[in-house]
Amino acid sequence: MPEQRAQLLAAAFRRAPIGMALLGTDGAFLDVNDALCDLLDVPRADLLGRAVRDVTHPDDRSDDDTQVQRTLDGAQDGFERRRRYLRRDGSVVQAQVRVSLLAGTSGEPGALLLQLQDVTAVQDLTERLHLAVDATQDGIWDWRPPLGTLDCTDRCVLLGGVPLGGRTLRAWWRALPPGERPRLLRAYRRHAQGKADVIDLEFRQRGADGVDRWLALRGRVTARDGSVVTRVTGTLSDVTERVQAQRDMQVLLDNLPAMIGYWDAGLRNRFGNRAYLDWFGKTPRQMRGRHIRDVIGADAYRLNRPFMDAVLRGEAQVFDRTITDAAGAERHTELRYVPDVQGGEVRGFFALGTDVTARRVAEQALREQRELARVTLASIGDSVITTDPHGHVTFLNPVAQRMTGWSNEDAAGQPIETVMPLLDETTLRAAPNPLRAALRRREIMAMAGGTALRARGGALHSVEDSAAPILSESGKLLGAVIVFHDVTQTRAMALRMSHLAQHDTLTDLPNRVLLRDRIVQATTLARRRGAAFAVLFLDLDHFKDVNDTLGHHAGDQLLREVARRLTGTLRASDTVSRQGGDEFIILLPEVSSAAHVQTVIGKLMAAVTAPYDLDGQAAHVTLSLGAALYPQDGADPDELLKHADAAMYRAKADGRNRHHFYSRALHGEIQRQQQLRHDLRAALDAGQFWLAYQPKVNPASGELLGAEALLRWNGPDGPVSPATFIPVAEETGLIVPLGRWVLREACAQARRWADAGQPLAVSVNISAAQFADPTFVDTVQDELRASALSAHLLELEVTETLLMRHVEHVQRNLGVLRAQGVQVSIDDFGTGYSSLSYLHEFPVTTLKIDRSFLAPGRSGPQATALITAIIGLGRALNLQVIAEGVEQPAQVRALLDLGCAAMQGYLFAPPLPPAAFEAWRRDWPAQHAALTAQA
Repeated sequence: MPEQRAQLLAAAFRRAPIGMALLGTDGAFLDVNDALCDLLDVPRADLLGRAVRDVTHPDDRSDDDTQVQRTLDGAQDGFERRRRYLRRDGSVVQAQVRVSLLAGTSGEPGALLLQLQDVTAVQDLTERLHLAVDATQDGIWDWRPPLGTLDCTDRCVLLGGVPLGGRTLRAWWRALPPGERPRLLRAYRRHAQGKADVIDLEFRQRGADGVDRWLALRGRVTARDGSVVTRVTGTLSDVTERVQAQRDMQVLLDNLPAMIGYWDAGLRNRFGNRAYLDWFGKTPRQMRGRHIRDVIGADAYRLNRPFMDAVLRGEAQVFDRTITDAAGAERHTELRYVPDVQGGEVRGFFALGTDVTARRVAEQALREQRELARVTLASIGDSVITTDPHGHVTFLNPVAQRMTGWSNEDAAGQPIETVMPLLDETTLRAAPNPLRAALRRREIMAMAGGTALRARGGALHSVEDSAAPILSESGKLLGAVIVFHDVTQTRAMALRMSHLAQHDTLTDLPNRVLLRDRIVQATTLARRRGAAFAVLFLDLDHFKDVNDTLGHHAGDQLLREVARRLTGTLRASDTVSRQGGDEFIILLPEVSSAAHVQTVIGKLMAAVTAPYDLDGQAAHVTLSLGAALYPQDGADPDELLKHADAAMYRAKADGRNRHHFYSRALHGEIQRQQQLRHDLRAALDAGQFWLAYQPKVNPASGELLGAEALLRWNGPDGPVSPATFIPVAEETGLIVPLGRWVLREACAQARRWADAGQPLAVSVNISAAQFADPTFVDTVQDELRASALSAHLLELEVTETLLMRHVEHVQRNLGVLRAQGVQVSIDDFGTGYSSLSYLHEFPVTTLKIDRSFLAPGRSGPQATALITAIIGLGRALNLQVIAEGVEQPAQVRALLDLGCAAMQGYLFAPPLPPAAFEAWRRDWPAQHAALTAQA
């Protein structure tokens, strides 16, 4: 028995899927299994007796020696590390290695068991992820407490101030400011104990580059073994700008005499400036987080609660109160509650308090001075300059001092033009100061647009605002005040917004608005000079395939590269515009001839159709291009664009990857297409559509299996072929409401037949546009409910191409409908590109053999083999198979012989109106008998 056990252990050792070896205490291979030999690509005989150091990467040998010696000395039972090993060809393999000590018979170290798991692919992926993470502005860290390992990105090392090579927990701990260590421990313990959702800490630290920064450390436990934390991951972010901005704002607010506080939706304090805190005699620590009732007292809380309720509903409140301040004095206060609305939700409110005691108790003799102070205080935040009645400066607030470069002492008594010289931004000539006009006319005067201020140091600031006279209660002119602010950045932003309004955001090419303006200019210039110009309409062929196969990111990259190639091929005076999607329009001003345009088109086609490298993925697109020339093809922008567009669509219709010049022959076709679109839009409301029904039968048994609803249109000039109007409906988007109408009518007809005691399943064709409509499933369910039709009497026919376009979306939506009993059929099966590996995953009930397999010229062994394969596939997947397009008795016999019992086609009946269908249904038994006799 022991011998048998030993044999089993030896067999397990040799056949283990991971590399395994027995090492002597000297580190030499005593035995190895096949997986290890395969991993290192070294024969077993060549490994036995060699030291494991010989196949270990030189950089890993020293630590290996240390860990092995610690294991042999009994300091540890073994160890587990990530190691690199050398294959016979010199390549490096990454492995997760585990070494365990095997004791001898007397308890002494007998051997070492080595287990290697190939993690090269994992390591490669990890390194790629590190590259992606390092490209961000945040550092990422991953700590595993039981192993004592800390993994982090280069950004983390830079921000954390850890020396190169210091990616260890010890190095991080040493780099952390001593005062922050207890805070970090407390934050970690609170999170680990479930008292906080995340580890959240901000602190100041000098980075490895010597720069002092404010850092935000965020993390959370991501793995536990029972109650033991086994993994913690998080980020380290540079928040210096935010912290500095907060401090700057705090300094600004603390220097405002107004009392400003902020209370959240739970009525707890989150902020108060110095004036606000002094009013209540509180420090920030004493105030923050406290409920407003505990701060102002129960009586005041009860009195003010209606205003609080109103502001939390989003309604600003203004009211007066007499409040006892921290010193016990009663003060008259004007309070404003302003809601803080974010994303449509009131997050809290600002409490703004102004002490108006002095204003109410001051003597009338101080009114003039108080009015001056009130206007000045009301203007805080902008630059404010006051003058006497002669326009000589009396005061500048701090903002105005910084902006003009003048101090109060230097500016006092100076003319306003000296302290505040204004210029016209366009001409840089002196501009009048509105303060002079305000003094003269005793009314508010606005600053002229496009005005700039030349500061004392020479800097130029774009400014705007107004000046007003300061009048006493009796109407006496006391002086004037001018309030202004720096709008340099605002005007720069306006220019930027103007650019964005006229350019495509993806490619930065001129958009439709700017293009039209340039075509108007080109038309004016060409008319004046008797010259010609061309408008080219470009559309990328099958661009959607790039989006579907490589993703939208690759599609965007392709569009940017196309834009670059187009602009690089043309003259600086030409305009390339993106209209959205994969459409571009080019304006070629001052062309000499159609041959000139032909040459340019050739260059454009060659540039665009050259191969693309999209982040390592090869892509190819072709181009359909239409051209219209001024003046022969149009006299205004709309006409030229319309004709270039028509020429482009002709190029697509001719097979794509080509160009077409507009011609008069296209004009009639354009008019017919426009008339068809117009008639189609009106047809649904006019009741011109109707449904025909073609039966599906079992010619062997005579059973009527169902009917397919087919859309027909009696247009103003007679019947219009579906082959003509369906593509137009899809192009214009009318296919969605039209498809909804078909679904409604088909359900209603099926219900009428069911009510008449002749229930029959009706199938409806579903377009890709309908299926892409987010409300599609709801629409089907609504129509079933509205008609009270049993779901099993409705069948949806979808194409293979639609199924494979968005597999998960199709599976989900069809799955919902199928679960309710709706039947699902794949129409035209065998003509698309569905993957058989996906087919069994779709909730499909029926396969329809496309009529092309039964068409004349397709008979023979090959067609028979294809039909047989489809029938066999349907049988294997437990699906019904129906052949459409059956027109001859011989086809019936052949299909029955192949095992296909369900058929549809003109041999049995053409598509019929409901009344004719019911008549056919009555005659079907006799027709079936005749068909059976022919067979």
